[in-house]
Amino acid sequence: MRTFVVLFLSLFILFSASANAGEKVVFAGSTTILPFMEKMAPLFKKQGMDVEIQAGGSSVGYKTAYMGMADIGMMSREMKPSEAKNLKKLAIAKDWLIMIAHKDAPFDNITSQEVVDLYTGKTKKLHGFKINAIAKENGRGTKEVFDHFFHLGKKHNQPIAKDLIIIGANGQSIATLAHDPHGLAYLSYSAVEAAIKQGEPIKMLKLDGVDGTVENVDNGTYKLQRTLNLVYKDKKAGLIKRIRSVLATDKAREIFRKNGVEPNL
Repeated sequence: MRTFVVLFLSLFILFSASANAGEKVVFAGSTTILPFMEKMAPLFKKQGMDVEIQAGGSSVGYKTAYMGMADIGMMSREMKPSEAKNLKKLAIAKDWLIMIAHKDAPFDNITSQEVVDLYTGKTKKLHGFKINAIAKENGRGTKEVFDHFFHLGKKHNQPIAKDLIIIGANGQSIATLAHDPHGLAYLSYSAVEAAIKQGEPIKMLKLDGVDGTVENVDNGTYKLQRTLNLVYKDKKAGLIKRIRSVLATDKAREIFRKNGVEPNL
């Protein structure tokens, strides 16, 4: 009798776990989008989806979705024409980049020309203050948006300086800047806002005299903007429809706005 009871309880636990387990959905890619998907996890769970979220950068987002290693890629840049031939996209939110410095830096504004001069190595000072320019590594969506906006790189005849401090994930950029009073970096507004709320000793800079606020992004006076995208194969169209329905809810839109981006759905 005891053996029967133990067997019954074991089967009951196994059945209950299976019944409660949802469909596994793997997201991979952009470290800018990652925290949003993590916060959305309970919403996906209610719709029968157990999400697994992996970082690595926007290029990783494309590659893993294309190779079938992830169901959905996360990209904080637009796909290149060669990439867009293979995957479709869902634009989920509007984000913008901010130039940032240590909170003790003796300046609050930077011009586009000063950004170009610092990141091409034409100068290492801003208003006489030594600057250690920090850039994202290749494959990061933030870097590609930044380089494109400021026309940096060989194709624009403005080669990027070889002695920049190169970092990867957003947290690494913030940690580097927080410990360097002479540091200068660029990052997603949402990541910067969260870091400042957590007490990190950094500050947002005006770009060409314009604050990177939600209002200035909406009215078009702040130009350094980008779209956050989910990318997927045709065969995932049914899944992306379910994901879209979750991200379009009032709760999801509230999560986007509370964390510094404007929902696009």
